[in-house]
Amino acid sequence: MPNLYIHTLGCKTNHYETQAVAQQLSDHDFTLVDNMQEADVGILNTCTVTAEAGRKSRQFLRRMKKQNPSALIVAMGCYSQLYDVSADCDISVGTSKRNSIVDIILKKLAIRGQNNSENMVLTQNNNLSSTNGIQKQTELVTAGKKSNETEYEELGIVDRQQETRALIKIQDGCNEFCTYCAIPLARGRIRSRTRQNIIKEAEQQVKNGYKEIVLTGIHICSFERESGRNSDALAELCLELNSIAGLSRIRLGSLEPLSITRSFLNILRQANKVCPHFHLSLQSGSDGVLKRMHRKYDSEQYKLRVELLRELYSDPAITTDIMVGFPEETEEEFEQNMAFVNKIRFSRIHVFPYSIRPDTLAAKMRQVPQDIVKARVQQMLMTGNNLAAKYAEQFKSKTVEVLMEDETESFIRGYTEHYIRTLIPKNQGKTGEIKKVLITDTQNDELIGRIV
Repeated sequence: MPNLYIHTLGCKTNHYETQAVAQQLSDHDFTLVDNMQEADVGILNTCTVTAEAGRKSRQFLRRMKKQNPSALIVAMGCYSQLYDVSADCDISVGTSKRNSIVDIILKKLAIRGQNNSENMVLTQNNNLSSTNGIQKQTELVTAGKKSNETEYEELGIVDRQQETRALIKIQDGCNEFCTYCAIPLARGRIRSRTRQNIIKEAEQQVKNGYKEIVLTGIHICSFERESGRNSDALAELCLELNSIAGLSRIRLGSLEPLSITRSFLNILRQANKVCPHFHLSLQSGSDGVLKRMHRKYDSEQYKLRVELLRELYSDPAITTDIMVGFPEETEEEFEQNMAFVNKIRFSRIHVFPYSIRPDTLAAKMRQVPQDIVKARVQQMLMTGNNLAAKYAEQFKSKTVEVLMEDETESFIRGYTEHYIRTLIPKNQGKTGEIKKVLITDTQNDELIGRIV
């Protein structure tokens, strides 16, 4: 029974795919371990969304090999799709053919076992010093190549997940080709999972006790777009999932702003289990920057989508991504970005600096000096923190439902349906001050994984 160590960098889609591979290996009697030193096989699911993510991917592979030189090292995911990592691993599988990982690992382990046995015989018979007898020969399935996948790779029902919220992947690939992004190169064109398999997996997750599912993918608003559908297809899927008995919440991953139409929301509102939390990726509030990014909307179109959400939902959480320091970003454009962020009043902002990705159009543009980028990132982070606090303030003294996700020595932690982080003291009810927090559902002592 070989030991397996597996680690993920990057997005929720990566986490889902990692868990799919881990489940397949568990079905072949691999035992998951928490540290690389105990592993016979170590797998890293890599990321290339930023230069920092790429650097961490290569650094982590090297660390795994250093921690356990005798282990079989496997790289998978976006970074290993686009770049040659053969110097740092034994097996490299990109963003496709992940179902082949199990067979490749078993084959490699068998060869290692055979070589080790042969070397032991040679040592006994010829008094030779023992070596492992393995020459470095990395098996490259898809490395250093742009993805040209057109068919969705079904990884099976992933019903053994580590998170309290169950991730369900519904599509792969992206056709947008923003000037800063290498993900379409790594993931290929859009392709969707069948509704039948999505519903089947969701039903199984509910049977396993999950109360919330998160729909994830590279560009989920493109679900079934290859069949000529628009974003209404995603809303219809949510309506089907909504009918699953025992499911309490459906949370959507990142949404494309122009996909937020009245038609889309009229269907989505019928699915009352969908959380009033919408992650609309903005990137910049400056129209000049948006144009250079090749985003397909301007700030006014974005604002109209937010207004539509607030018209149809009560106090919806609007979260977003903001990129700071995009090539040629002027001080005026940055101020426009700051002003727009304050005007929209986001409930949470993920702020990150622009970083060059090879083979993208933005890499050829004039870059903003790093000291300026760092200063602007700090300004945007402060603004984001202030906006988050103001949004959370609206819910003081209100009764809310919280999905309990994990715990520390002092608190049980979770999220409301509006994606507000909530800390509940473990000794609640014992002092006058803490009695302000009242848990109304106390059927049993085990709260993790429950909505209370």
